[in-house]
Amino acid sequence: MIGKGMKKSLLNAAMLAGMVFLAACGGGGGGGGGSATAIQGQAIDAPISNATITITLNAPLNQQGAQTLATATADANGNFTLNVSLPSSSAPVFANAQSGPTFLSSYLGPANTLASLSTLSTTNVPNLAISQVTTAALAILAATNQLSSLTPSAYATLLTNHRSDIIAAAAGIMAVVDSGCNLPAGDSDTFDMAKKLVLNTTAVSTSSGTPTLASVAGGLGGSCSSTTLQQLLQAISSSQLWAPQLDLGDVVENASPVVSAGIYHLQGLLADTGISQNNPASTPGSVSSPAPFDDTTITVSEAGGISSNDQSVSGQIYGNYLTLTVTAGGGSYSFRGKAGILPSAFLSNGTGYSLRTAGPDGAGNLVKFDAVLVPQNATPNWGGISGSSEDGTSCNSGFGFRIHGLGPLVGGYSYSLCGSVSNSSPSLSVTNGGNGEDDFTSSTVSGPSFSMNTLSSGSTTYPYILNASSVSLASQTGNLYYVMGAHEFFYSFGSASEYDGSFLMNENPLDRLAESSQGGDH
Repeated sequence: MIGKGMKKSLLNAAMLAGMVFLAACGGGGGGGGGSATAIQGQAIDAPISNATITITLNAPLNQQGAQTLATATADANGNFTLNVSLPSSSAPVFANAQSGPTFLSSYLGPANTLASLSTLSTTNVPNLAISQVTTAALAILAATNQLSSLTPSAYATLLTNHRSDIIAAAAGIMAVVDSGCNLPAGDSDTFDMAKKLVLNTTAVSTSSGTPTLASVAGGLGGSCSSTTLQQLLQAISSSQLWAPQLDLGDVVENASPVVSAGIYHLQGLLADTGISQNNPASTPGSVSSPAPFDDTTITVSEAGGISSNDQSVSGQIYGNYLTLTVTAGGGSYSFRGKAGILPSAFLSNGTGYSLRTAGPDGAGNLVKFDAVLVPQNATPNWGGISGSSEDGTSCNSGFGFRIHGLGPLVGGYSYSLCGSVSNSSPSLSVTNGGNGEDDFTSSTVSGPSFSMNTLSSGSTTYPYILNASSVSLASQTGNLYYVMGAHEFFYSFGSASEYDGSFLMNENPLDRLAESSQGGDH
């Protein structure tokens, strides 16, 4: 169980994030950017009381090339307000919060894009909250000297390729800030610590195979137990606040909706993980297997408004950022996440989109909703999925990819797999491409083993969803589900109760999406 202090910080983070917003207003010029921008936000892990807030250009504060644009002091709840004149260049802008050894930073996007938008809020900026997750992502870039050239597409690629590394480093930061673990000797602050913790891991080194979680555990030493890190890892992964941060980031590249106006078919899976950010380590209660959702008439307006004829779906798309309310099975869910453009070869005709979202159910458990939004007359072309993996996994045939488990009983396990896709059935053939790993113990996994039969579309009613039965993970046997364009497999298992976990993927032919019609995959 997580202690009271950590529960409080997680609850505060979730509540406070909804208050964060960025508004543009008139004001004095400067820096070549015209009118000043009023920024109102919060520094949160737990709220960072009375933190010094600094907006910088080119790099986070104290990093090479950083230029200070404005400063302010947060209140006891981490709230801050300041005015800043942004330059007309495409240089990256960062928000920084510091209080003693706690130092957090967040990438906000290109200066000229931020300056051109009249209003930014949590409706269109998912993570204008300076947090441990944004700090962990930037620490990886700092370790490889990539901060000054940072772009939204590069940041999206970072989140895709190194999601598990970011979660591990974020857990280390959270352990020091919230859970009583000691800042390692010689580290000036939590940003400096995170940068050093990832230096010799696969996140930044091509010559090292050290998992980031192993580096974090070793770097924190005896002051931090593996149980604490495991709970923090799951807490971050199961949070409706941080889920969008891990997939999208607080970056606005274009205010125009990536989804074109029109009438669409929405099909996907609702998967209740049964875990919450406040109780991530305990055995979850009974939840249903992932349930298909299908609505054949979804309207997207020119302004990005989303609605359905039967009022079961409503929402808003702003750039790639998506907020969505779905009513199904007697419940209503509020999701946040990302939309991306499916490769044209995935569909018979027209342009389709993949939706990756997450949000809480009525009990506060994390529910994931992966879906496609496609033209009404389109059909899937599973055989059009081809190419090579970008995560370094190779196979003799087909394409290689890694999957990383999140959720009860699958959390921490990683596997190398080989896959090939066919229009016959349609099906996805997957075989083990190598031994697995347990990220919590940093050991090679000779068991549990991971084996599965071919995924195939179980019904013509849901042609965009593949599934397989009798998938074995150690002593567990369950069902695996996959939605076209998703970056995860859902794994449902159990006897009297069902548990829904997920295996995340990193940039392979199955989950490659375009950020915009001009490209920029993630």
